[in-house]
Amino acid sequence: MNEKEIKKKEKGTTIWTPYEFKSRIVFLSKRYNKPQWKILMEALALYETQLRKARTKEELPKIDKVIWYIQKLCMSTGSLKALPSQENAERTKVTINQIKERLQVDTGILERAVNDFVSITKFNNKEHGKIDEATMELNMALKSILIEIVYKHILKEEEQKEGESK
Repeated sequence: MNEKEIKKKEKGTTIWTPYEFKSRIVFLSKRYNKPQWKILMEALALYETQLRKARTKEELPKIDKVIWYIQKLCMSTGSLKALPSQENAERTKVTINQIKERLQVDTGILERAVNDFVSITKFNNKEHGKIDEATMELNMALKSILIEIVYKHILKEEEQKEGESK
């Protein structure tokens, strides 16, 4: 290569971008202490990976999906306990149904506990004993479902791996 070709390669080229895009690149460049072109190259590499693997969600390890549903179920139940509204009850029931369908776990006990909790909190706002009992029932039912999920999808999976390695 002659000197002129080397200088041309070092200089590079320009592309047109909206100001918002350029400012975002500058921000990321400063934040991660990387040249702007490296930020763009990494973004482009990630984009190409996404195109090649359109079903990345399906390719997540099973444990990630299971933990996501555990977290979603716990947060939904916690929201219901904090604010026992009909809207929160419906959201919790949707999440429970997702657990039943997608993780193949019998959620009947939790469904009944949610219904009991909602009906008791709706009609017995003054009777703390009944509300406490319904809350304990809900907690125990949630714990039971979580144990079932962990056993069915995490511990059983580990047992299979151990059996394969022997």
